[in-house]
Amino acid sequence: MKLVFWGKYIDTYLADTLQRYEESTRMPVQYIVVEGEFTRRKVAATQAVKNRDQLTVLEKRKRQQQADRVLAANQDAVHLFLSFWGDKRLFGVLLKALHRGRNVAVVFEPYASVPLGYWKDEARILSHFKILSRHIAYRFLWPLIKRAARGPLPCVLAVSPLAQEQLRKVGFPEEVIFPFGYFTERKNGIPVQRKQAEVLRALFSGTLIRRKGLDIAIAAVRRVNSPTVKVQLDIYGAGEVKKFLAHSEPGISYKGVYLQEQAQRVISAYDLMLVPSRHEGWGLVVNEALMQSVPVCASDRVGAKCLLETSGAGLTFRSGDAAHLAALLAHLAADRHALQVMAQNCNRIANLITPSAGAEYLREVIQFYFAASGRKPKAFWLNASPENPSPDMFSHRGKSGR
Repeated sequence: MKLVFWGKYIDTYLADTLQRYEESTRMPVQYIVVEGEFTRRKVAATQAVKNRDQLTVLEKRKRQQQADRVLAANQDAVHLFLSFWGDKRLFGVLLKALHRGRNVAVVFEPYASVPLGYWKDEARILSHFKILSRHIAYRFLWPLIKRAARGPLPCVLAVSPLAQEQLRKVGFPEEVIFPFGYFTERKNGIPVQRKQAEVLRALFSGTLIRRKGLDIAIAAVRRVNSPTVKVQLDIYGAGEVKKFLAHSEPGISYKGVYLQEQAQRVISAYDLMLVPSRHEGWGLVVNEALMQSVPVCASDRVGAKCLLETSGAGLTFRSGDAAHLAALLAHLAADRHALQVMAQNCNRIANLITPSAGAEYLREVIQFYFAASGRKPKAFWLNASPENPSPDMFSHRGKSGR
């Protein structure tokens, strides 16, 4: 079935998956984005969408007329929205599409349940208000959608098990919820086996705000480093590093910022990726690391932790618990065989999270839900048991290290 994508922007990750969908179904994908966001992200958007004729920018003064024309011209297509109301300008279009009986699918990322800014640090009172209002708003969302729909109810692509849990709690029925994730290509060639060094080389990559948990990673490395255990943490990301690290110190260094296309090349030089976020809807750096056979230690509030738990390609720790993370680091620094086993498991899960694999799963979901064809598809990345499980590898799960 033809896809029409609606979003305030389109990034390369999702565009790669949609382009593979187009290639496998031989049905064109049309991209509809909002003028303001397109202007801010023009380079990324034009790189993501290879054929400019497939991209429509909704202009501020003509938005409704343009949207109406697209809905009228694509009656049998599946209209895929990037979110329910991530952009209020498109929420009205989503309701209109449902009211006109169109096939609608929505990508849903879990909303933050911690009082921290998403893109930047915010006042705590404001963050608490956003959490409360967001939860209340979602309580009203499903009844509103049911009243608007004159055709099939929307198919909801829930990014991570956390998203599925949130949807169930606010009343979305099980039959409309399908697991989803983000998918990426291997961009740095086949990873080579890294030489073992005395020091465990770890990196953090992300915006330097509290939500990302850099302070937790720093505290863990400070706690674990000793004459017998040596961990080197390199920090990459934009923001005020001095809020977390006044100056470089033994075992911890700030390395600056790299471009998105450089991510896998940079990550490939390390033994371990740390993703200590207090909340992360998914966490694409996890994908990037797995593509380079770099194991990941992630907090249990990172959506992509499901990739680690099912494949044995990494470990998880309790969000905010620096002692628990320190215990895992000490374990991996002492047991390099466990790290090697996880690196081998990275390769297996990497083959399941490519854009081609994601596109095939999306095609199966659309066929099952809107065309009543085939069986309900399984999210294969949630069923990837490790080929090389190691008892020691999981021995620190659930321990705080205190």
